[in-house]
Amino acid sequence: MTLKGNSMTTAESQSSVSPTLVCSGRRAATVIFVTVVIHTILFFLPAPALPIAAAIAGSLFALALLLRDPLAVHVTFLTFAIAICVVILPWPFFFVIPLAIYAAVVAATPSLRQTMFWWRLGKFDKPVWGLVILTVVASSAALLLWFFLLRPDLSNVLALIPSWSPVLLILSGLGFSLGNAAIEEFIYRGVMMQGLDAAVGANYLSVILQAILFGFIHIVGVPGGWIGVSLATIYGLMLGLIRRVADGMLAPFVAHVFADLVIFSIVTVWVKGT
Repeated sequence: MTLKGNSMTTAESQSSVSPTLVCSGRRAATVIFVTVVIHTILFFLPAPALPIAAAIAGSLFALALLLRDPLAVHVTFLTFAIAICVVILPWPFFFVIPLAIYAAVVAATPSLRQTMFWWRLGKFDKPVWGLVILTVVASSAALLLWFFLLRPDLSNVLALIPSWSPVLLILSGLGFSLGNAAIEEFIYRGVMMQGLDAAVGANYLSVILQAILFGFIHIVGVPGGWIGVSLATIYGLMLGLIRRVADGMLAPFVAHVFADLVIFSIVTVWVKGT
């Protein structure tokens, strides 16, 4: 099926500024919004309900195809793939595999490839640097306070850390931080935030909504539970703001890497070290 083209003019396509995103009306915007809701609650559902959620996500993907709206297809297809993989795969594969499939399909589909407006480095000027530094300092402080004040049980995470030499642990921590930041930024500040921009407008409402989505998926993360949801929502808000101001993905990715390095350090230095 051929998807409808986007509304970007020639002048806009040649500009360094992201083009204005539009959907094909209320129906496509509704499909995007409902898909984001399904994505948001996915990790709260009991195991028997996950296939139902995957079926609903698949139906929304089919609707997006019928509407021939590429921006809706981006969101629904990736969510559908994640919903299927959550049923059958453990972390991090229920993110890695869907993202790989999504990337392959987008690369092979011109209308999807041409509407990856989020796929840009963006600015890294003084205001952006300021936001990145503020986010890194605030998130690192919050994570350290969470650990030292609450002393959470991280035994399940600790079991995943191999007994390697310090050099190998440092390299694995760097690899984890780079990989996890790339995956989560591509999904949430990339595909999902673009979809919300298309559904509700490229304003601060979409920044807030993507932050809520990002926060809720961390119910099973580190930090986990409702504290993790709250911290990740605030963090997602800061990353979304960086994404909006920078008009690209490099700055939020850099900020995210530092937070993941702090998490890895907490587990390996203070937990495993004791």
